Amino acid sequence: MDNSLNIAALDFWPIRIPLAQSYHLSKVFGTLTHSQAVIVRLTLENGKVGWGECDPHKDFDGYSLEMACEEITARKQSMIGQSVADWVAKNRGTEHQGAPAAAIDVACFDALGKALGLPVWKLLGDRVHDGIDVLWPTSSGDAPEDLAIIREYHAKGFRTYMLKMGSNPIQAEIERTREVIKALPPGVQIMVDANQGWSREEASDYVRGCRGLPVVLVEQPLRSDDIDGLTALRNQTELPISVDESLLSLDHAREILAKDAADVFSIKISKSGGLANSQKIADLARAAGKKILMNSMIELGITQAASLHLGVTLDCLVPCGHAYMSTLRMADDVTDFSDWVKEGRATPSDRPGLGIEVSMDKIKQYEVGK
Repeated sequence: MDNSLNIAALDFWPIRIPLAQSYHLSKVFGTLTHSQAVIVRLTLENGKVGWGECDPHKDFDGYSLEMACEEITARKQSMIGQSVADWVAKNRGTEHQGAPAAAIDVACFDALGKALGLPVWKLLGDRVHDGIDVLWPTSSGDAPEDLAIIREYHAKGFRTYMLKMGSNPIQAEIERTREVIKALPPGVQIMVDANQGWSREEASDYVRGCRGLPVVLVEQPLRSDDIDGLTALRNQTELPISVDESLLSLDHAREILAKDAADVFSIKISKSGGLANSQKIADLARAAGKKILMNSMIELGITQAASLHLGVTLDCLVPCGHAYMSTLRMADDVTDFSDWVKEGRATPSDRPGLGIEVSMDKIKQYEVGK
């Protein structure tokens, strides 16, 4: 029996890296100043290495950095001796949930791709996109601030913008949306994300006030557990409703579909528990006629690369920019993923595995605790 694809070692490092600029989300999530992650390294018996990353956010997915490290520690011994070929072929990633599971699953895909000499997207399916356009987000502010960011990044090739909302009075957000749309350059799209910041009444007022406007989608307007509220909101508007915080697992996807509560599924590799789970969620959404937004949550390059490898295999993406700008918003990264984003478009490498370079020196530089 060939044991060369078995896992010989699992190591991990918790890290924190500052953002280049602070990022205000909503009254629920407040302002972020750092990215925190756990970097996982699998070493196979044949010496090949696979990298994974989880991006815990306690208020978002329920995991703190410490909790993520504890879960990875608890699973470490059970992973030793497992075959990454079996792991991928048998979709064993779907047996686990949460950000720590994502780091291990992505590392298995990366290691197998390197061992076989294949990019990860070939392990996932056929490539239907050469690359994917990239969106750029604004903080939860006002129209002049939004338009200043749009002018700056339009010159750099970005054509889709996500306006963060959920902190200001709802009438101000309606006027903000109208003012931004009125001043948009030709060919530019906007979407809005309330990050659970609205009540049912506020969300209803917003979609009614923005009726007829070319808004790509309205993401997570209500609390994550208010699926019935999302269904009711969707039934009163033509604006596409997107779920993000409500969509953390396959079970969540099934409930959202059963209640027809969304038009768009926002997929983040870390929150979904890895590539296998994310692909299953995308399959469910596609079969139900829903669209996919490939999204991110202040991630580093390992998760961003994994997301891009999945994204180029999906034929049900929302026709807009997607969230592959995360590392560009960081003061630093432990990978070279930022080099994949040029003039507002992200293109994956055809090198084996994830195709990124990971710096051990950077990991050690930003490591916190042991």
